[in-house]
Amino acid sequence: MLEELAISNLGVIEQATLELSPGLTVVTGETGAGKTMVVTALELLLGARADTSLVRAGAASAVASAIVRPVPEGAAAWVDEDADELVVSRELRAEGRSRARVGGSLAPVSALAEVLGRHVEVHAQHEHVRLARPDVQRALLDRSAGDPHARTLDRYRSTHRAWRDLVGRREEVASGARERARELDRLRSEVDEIAAAGLDADRDATLDRDLDVLANAEELQLAAAEAATALGADGAGEPLGVAVAALRRISVDDPTLAELTARASALAAEVTELAVDVRTYGEDVDADPGRLASLSERKAVIQALTRKYGADVSAVLAYEVDARQRLAELEAVESDAGDLDDRCAAARSELVQIAADVTRGRAHAAEALARTVDGHLVDLGMPHASFSVAVEPVDGELTADGGDRVTFLLAANPGEPARPLGTAASGGERSRVSLAVEVALADVDEVEVLVFDEVDAGIGGATAMAVGEKLARLATGAEGRPRQVLCVTHLAQLAAFADVHHVVEKGLRDGRTVTTTRRVADDQRVEELSRMLGGDATAEAGLEHARALLDRARQRRAG
Repeated sequence: MLEELAISNLGVIEQATLELSPGLTVVTGETGAGKTMVVTALELLLGARADTSLVRAGAASAVASAIVRPVPEGAAAWVDEDADELVVSRELRAEGRSRARVGGSLAPVSALAEVLGRHVEVHAQHEHVRLARPDVQRALLDRSAGDPHARTLDRYRSTHRAWRDLVGRREEVASGARERARELDRLRSEVDEIAAAGLDADRDATLDRDLDVLANAEELQLAAAEAATALGADGAGEPLGVAVAALRRISVDDPTLAELTARASALAAEVTELAVDVRTYGEDVDADPGRLASLSERKAVIQALTRKYGADVSAVLAYEVDARQRLAELEAVESDAGDLDDRCAAARSELVQIAADVTRGRAHAAEALARTVDGHLVDLGMPHASFSVAVEPVDGELTADGGDRVTFLLAANPGEPARPLGTAASGGERSRVSLAVEVALADVDEVEVLVFDEVDAGIGGATAMAVGEKLARLATGAEGRPRQVLCVTHLAQLAAFADVHHVVEKGLRDGRTVTTTRRVADDQRVEELSRMLGGDATAEAGLEHARALLDRARQRRAG
């Protein structure tokens, strides 16, 4: 809620601060004192267009600021996490520039509406109020329709989300059909090519070595035979045997001789074994041109695959795994595509049925709301006005909120056509109609601060008392949730219902008109109301009239 409103150099107001509280606050004052500037200041804080003519003559700039407590939803980005209040301000420079601040930081003017727009609503002659917006009207009508309608609406929105998901899926499938077909063909070809190669990472790891051996088979055979001969495989190694026999003939107990004999014997045995192994290796080498050709072909296949799919056989096999997975995904999409049309049609059919239930709920709530508002309009001095709510289809379109366009309509006088609420009446009438609608929707509208200007235009007496009573009721709120209702008025009958009364007073200082504000103390209310009623504020007749007015207001509030 608004805790404080400060104004400087705005219109005729040089400096003014209003401390605000929950409940009904009235601002009164003589004509020309500048009480409407209070509403103008709030409009500026909601992002209204800046007008340099509002800057007090001779001042460099005008400033309107407000303290909001607690920090409203949507303002978390502008304050510290533990902040318990938010300061917003708007500065209008005489030279033409305008600056907004939220939480002390410069901000675009649009941020003011984003931060305060959901919480503060101004009903004034030139203000395009939140209540005139179709989306707000629809939401308020839905809230007034009760819990069964709310459950139907929740079911509709859930079904709408499911339908939109299916439609999106179908559009994705349709829009990507050509590209998906190309990818499917490519992946199938790649998977078939890799699978046909029958790759084996372990077996193919020896391919290069096997090819090298086969390619040099004859040379290897000749080299092995020559080496075996040189090692004595055919008796050429006899010198080592002779050496061993010679050393063994000498029977002397000499450790050195024994070591040499053992070494010669071991070397002779090793050479004999090596000669046999070399000969066997040569005999095992197979000069097979057919196998050489086969392995060469396989080498070419693997090289072709590694050029396309990976650096080696393991990488190619990994690519095949990924390709098969992607192929399965695309084939699943193709499989789904066949029944998506049927599923979309079934979902839309269900959605249309629920939308019809939503429309019926809205139509029923519209009739009830119209009767209630018309009753309030009678009390507010507009007995011939007729309020209605149009619930019309939106050309077959089903949005997330249904298939209806909801419009609040007013026929201000007999014989006149019903027109949208924002354009159907004069400023004062429109404020009273807005008041009637707000009171009718008091239990479901979540706006916290309501501001009324000109709600008393052209009325008096009993009607003024009715307006005051409804404003007070609106300020009481619902379920222990009091609102702030701020009303600019010149009628004592309306001011008598106030919880807080501020007076805007005009005077002279150094030959210049200045405006100040003061809060009327409880023990001064009778005198202030007497002054508003006309004549001498301290005359006994006026005081008695004011006391009676306050008593009637208290009784009507209590009732």
